[in-house]
Amino acid sequence: MKNSMIIIFSSGDDISTRDVKNRLTNMSQDVIVIEPIAAQECFSVISNDAIIFESSDGKRYNLLDATACWWRRTGIGMKNLVNEVPKKMVAGGRDISKILNGSRNHLNEEFKDLRDYIYQTMYKKCPIHIGNPNRMGLNRMYTLDMAKEIGLNVPEYAVITNYNQLDMLDKITDKFVSKAISNGIYDIGGHDAFYTYTEARDKADFANKDIKLFPSLVMSLVEKSFEVRSFYLNGEFYSMAIFSQRNKQTSIDFRKYCSELPNKNEPFKLPIDIEEKLDKLYKKLDLNTGSADFIVDKDGKFIFLEINPVGQFQMTSLPCNYNLEQKIANYLVYGS
Repeated sequence: MKNSMIIIFSSGDDISTRDVKNRLTNMSQDVIVIEPIAAQECFSVISNDAIIFESSDGKRYNLLDATACWWRRTGIGMKNLVNEVPKKMVAGGRDISKILNGSRNHLNEEFKDLRDYIYQTMYKKCPIHIGNPNRMGLNRMYTLDMAKEIGLNVPEYAVITNYNQLDMLDKITDKFVSKAISNGIYDIGGHDAFYTYTEARDKADFANKDIKLFPSLVMSLVEKSFEVRSFYLNGEFYSMAIFSQRNKQTSIDFRKYCSELPNKNEPFKLPIDIEEKLDKLYKKLDLNTGSADFIVDKDGKFIFLEINPVGQFQMTSLPCNYNLEQKIANYLVYGS
């Protein structure tokens, strides 16, 4: 077995990162996990032929020697570059701290450009990748439009700025759902957790209401037979059927898990034509991994919803016994 230096850009609370790292360690591979909150792990030299990273145990690595990179999550944070960000800046006796923490936030702009340089240089020089630093987030509406052009079925959608606009949207069904335009809220503070879920609404509840809104995404409600979550890795699909419609709590959004009556999940094979179109979509997005969500409607039609480019896969791997953690580890070592 060849010896590799594998870089994983992730976050400290990501269970899947830990699981894959353990597999790689058991395969006698050198693994470096770069997390945005690890102040004791930092970059010291950055150039086009050396990006030196110092780990918490004092070891120094040139990341351009990496044989594989997994762009799992954000990875690099401000603390990886500087121990403490100054809160005040004085020049000529004047307080110009707004340069540091005002609307322009100069230090943040400097950090972003430096981080992007590290990402792009590594992406160009590293031979094996999972993910893409340019695709850690996808524009949901742009992806829907691209999927439709490729031939996948997608729900009708619109962005509204006033409740009264719903009556003018004939393509949006009377029963509709609201979704976050981007990734929504995912935040845990103390004993509380805050999430943005997909919620069902009825046009009649908003009739004749002239109330302005922040731009909000609405979609036609698709009456589903079941849902499909499909993990993609370099042309291979690992799909799972989710029978979420049997429980009122999960019927609109299966992420509203119910421990008393959990959803039935089982391995599933997407139709060949759906896989071919989805593979084409991933290639157009320049992605070799991700998790795609579908609704299968009452007529058996597959309705594409979105792609998560990070590729949440544990929820598919465990119920379906796909052992995706090992498949990811193997790809990072062998490239296949």
